[in-house]
Amino acid sequence: MLILVVPIENPPLKVLKYLEYELPRRLPGTSVEVVKKVLDLPSSVYNPHRLQYDSDAVLEFLKGVELSRRGFRILGVADVDAYSDQLNFVFGQAEIYGRYAVIYLQRLRPEFYGLVANENLFLERALKESMHELGHTFGLLHCTNKYCVMHFSNSIFDTDVKLPKFCTRCLRTLLTYFTRFRSGKAPLY
Repeated sequence: MLILVVPIENPPLKVLKYLEYELPRRLPGTSVEVVKKVLDLPSSVYNPHRLQYDSDAVLEFLKGVELSRRGFRILGVADVDAYSDQLNFVFGQAEIYGRYAVIYLQRLRPEFYGLVANENLFLERALKESMHELGHTFGLLHCTNKYCVMHFSNSIFDTDVKLPKFCTRCLRTLLTYFTRFRSGKAPLY
């Protein structure tokens, strides 16, 4: 099962390569391919009053981009700051049981919070948010286990507390979905 990683607004190559390597190790039965073309977001999805991108509009934009249909799931990796609905910011967003997800890198950097740059921490945060959003596309909802990657991150602290893995319950649900997919009983979208 292929996941296409789509670079948006020039994310660091190191992040893309890290996700390409790590995601298949964390999501059994998947492979990852990074799309070579970097997408630029249209000005219509930017809110100049908030100095942020509208995440709902970014997802809609991503859905409209002509990508190879080989990708079972599409993960946008955007080097921007974004918000959604009533939330001041989001680290990412996805369609539950859909094909599309996106993560936003700006607030995953320690230096966003006035701290010293830490590449390892930044990469781990990007991995956790990617797993979280892709989990939603496979039907996983937010988990009450604060260490599970599917736990909702209300702040970067929540992202740092959770581990880059699924709890037993979420992993069981995920593996059930993958089994149903392989047997043709799960939705393809």
